[in-house]
Amino acid sequence: MRKIYWLTGLPCSGKSTIARELARNIYAEVLDGDEIRAISNNNDFTMEGRVRHMKSVAAMAYKLSKYVSVVVALVSPLREVREELKKKYPNMCEIYVKCDIETCKKRDVKGMYEKAIRGEIENFTGVQDRYEEPLNADITIDTGKSSPEECVKQILKLHENKPKALLIGRWQPLHEGHKWLVNEAGKRAEGVVIGIRHTPISESNPYSVQERIEMIQEMFGDSVDYLVLPDISGVYYGRGVGYEVAELKPPEEIAAISATKIRARKMNTK
Repeated sequence: MRKIYWLTGLPCSGKSTIARELARNIYAEVLDGDEIRAISNNNDFTMEGRVRHMKSVAAMAYKLSKYVSVVVALVSPLREVREELKKKYPNMCEIYVKCDIETCKKRDVKGMYEKAIRGEIENFTGVQDRYEEPLNADITIDTGKSSPEECVKQILKLHENKPKALLIGRWQPLHEGHKWLVNEAGKRAEGVVIGIRHTPISESNPYSVQERIEMIQEMFGDSVDYLVLPDISGVYYGRGVGYEVAELKPPEEIAAISATKIRARKMNTK
């Protein structure tokens, strides 16, 4: 699983700006609360509606985080709900985008604060509705005192981007040989990325990509990352690529394990 960076704060505190700049640095999908509401035509800003919105965005972010890092920009005013989501989704990092309300009002090009004060907008956070500051955010950034670039640098300290080892295969079904390869590759790098060849389902390739992902998650948990790759006939590289290309030779008893024979036995027992 990749990380979910959950940016919470008052309206106009700078969440969307920070989210876009962060995503540009780490290659991530951005889920902006206002954009999602516009797509879903969701105009329910009651506390009950906000809770449903927070939970639906979190579920969406979690599904995406199986494949890519996700940055969420959402007011998400309720502390209890944010704490609930962090427990449910352990890969979620809470980032408090702190900004005093006067600065937020100055940044409000749409005039939402003024409209809320005049009563033209109801249930507006920071005016009619409360915002509950995080008590134990993973990181707090103050956009009233720091530029977007400076804030992103603070967040990047949470993001591990160390070189990893890539192992490419069909990975069906998983067996002790795969476990040996992952462990051996892990000794040489800061982490392991499993490249899953997207082979079509056939008698010799009976498992779907999703079934293989589930097997990898069951065997390795969060200790590895994975990518779904197009089916390939070869791996090629140019000069000065900047990384090692190496064959991992397992012991004889490991090398003797045959995924083809395992698949054949499974087919015969059906």
